[in-house]
Amino acid sequence: MIAPGANGITRYAHLIRTRKYVAVISMDNRGGSFFSVTGWSTFIDRKDATPEWIGENLRKALETSGDFVMEWNEDPLPRDKMAAESKKSGPLYMEFWGRVREKYGFKDWRDAQTKSALVFIQWECEQTDQVRFAASKGRGTSHSAWYTNENEGKVFHASFNASNQEFGEIALQALNVCRPNYL
Repeated sequence: MIAPGANGITRYAHLIRTRKYVAVISMDNRGGSFFSVTGWSTFIDRKDATPEWIGENLRKALETSGDFVMEWNEDPLPRDKMAAESKKSGPLYMEFWGRVREKYGFKDWRDAQTKSALVFIQWECEQTDQVRFAASKGRGTSHSAWYTNENEGKVFHASFNASNQEFGEIALQALNVCRPNYL
């Protein structure tokens, strides 16, 4: 097994689609993927979410994703630093989902996240220009990866250097093979 950070900086983002909106969320790597403290996260009405918009905003989300595993260069990650980041990340997460809830009339922030399709996006930016888009399967109110033997046709790759249009089109292909919570 490769130690965390052995391949250099890893950047993460989530792409979420519901019947009402599409969201692009920058995620920080803290030994797991967490809502980014400084990263780019945004949402738009689903009908207005063009491949160009998705590609442009995914690129911003990945570029601003933090990798604390590499930044702190400590294994295991220090609990005090993890706790400090969680204290900053939690309110930003709630503020983001509060805005989604308010704009689209959901009863609470949890409801704003459910009934969605989600793509896990990962980029080992020091190793490759290829970004990995992994479709998820809905699990009630959350999402998970598919089992390895179910991955065929559910994982896509695109060059980070592709046009926004091309980058967004690959992301949409991944969204289209998700098993969303809203079926």
